[in-house]
Amino acid sequence: MQTTSFSQFNIPSIVRASPPPTTTMLRRKTTSSRRLSPLYAVASSTSRRQVTHSMPPEKLEIFKSLESWVSKNVLPLRMPVEKCWQPIEFLPDPSQGPEQFEEEVRALRQRVLGLSNEYFVMLVGNMLTEDALPTYQTAINTFDGVRDETGSNPCPWAIWTRAWSAEENRHGDLLRTYLYLSGRVDMLMVEKTLQYSIGAGIVSVALNIFIKLFI
Repeated sequence: MQTTSFSQFNIPSIVRASPPPTTTMLRRKTTSSRRLSPLYAVASSTSRRQVTHSMPPEKLEIFKSLESWVSKNVLPLRMPVEKCWQPIEFLPDPSQGPEQFEEEVRALRQRVLGLSNEYFVMLVGNMLTEDALPTYQTAINTFDGVRDETGSNPCPWAIWTRAWSAEENRHGDLLRTYLYLSGRVDMLMVEKTLQYSIGAGIVSVALNIFIKLFI
């Protein structure tokens, strides 16, 4: 089985060698030349720079003084849940009954027959990025002055982090379900890769400076 290097791990190729019936495709070795984000990189199990609780009191006070401004100017920008799109709106809906659901799945699979392996590699990469959301929320909660100390902290910074995470969670759900229903991807390999990714964590070069997270 072909392999793609992932940090210190060796992950099997995620694109199925044999596409669905009636489709003929060449299996190609896939490699990524895209540079890692300058802010985050997959953490190494052997070395990582740890920076914790390093913000001086005067800077902590600045973030504290901004809380009322965040409450008035940032939190209202959140879209209410009832107005947000949800993954099921773009996918076969099992609540329509088994026959309608099966018909919609068959139609979806028919539509993806002509899509290349490279297209699915791109979608899997996107899905893995989105589904690693627990890592991102954990990273944000390491920053002095804005972390969610309890998991349900009423601090506006913490409220924003939880709301952002809840909205972002929809993206991975949609991509994962679409890939699963397409039948074109080895989901076992994808799920193993995701577990490796979240388990490895990330190293932030923002060095506990919250503003750098968004620059």
